[in-house]
Amino acid sequence: MGLNIDFAFDVGDQEKHRVEFHWGQFFGRVRITVDGVEVVQHNRPQMFRSSARRVFAFSVGQQETHDVVIEKISPRFLGGARKQKCNAFVDGELVGEY
Repeated sequence: MGLNIDFAFDVGDQEKHRVEFHWGQFFGRVRITVDGVEVVQHNRPQMFRSSARRVFAFSVGQQETHDVVIEKISPRFLGGARKQKCNAFVDGELVGEY
C-alpha cells in the first residue's frame, strides 16, 4: 500500500550511532535499531486503536549519552489504513519529520 514508514538518522558528535525506524502498515509492527541492534520491537494492529499517538523513548551511547524519542502519530479513525506521521527528537530537539 506504500504506507510503511522507514527512516534513519545519526546521533552523537564524538560517539556516532545510527538509529533506524521501521513501521509496517500491514501488521502494525514497529522495529527500532541502534547500530543494527534491535532496541524496540512492538507488534500491534493499528486499524481500530483509540490512541492516535505512540511514543518510543530510549537512550543511545555510552560515554556520550543522548535521549531519543520517536513519536508516531496516526489518524484516529482507521489509523492503520491511513498515512502516518513520525517525529524524531534527540535530547528534546526535533531532528526529523517523516
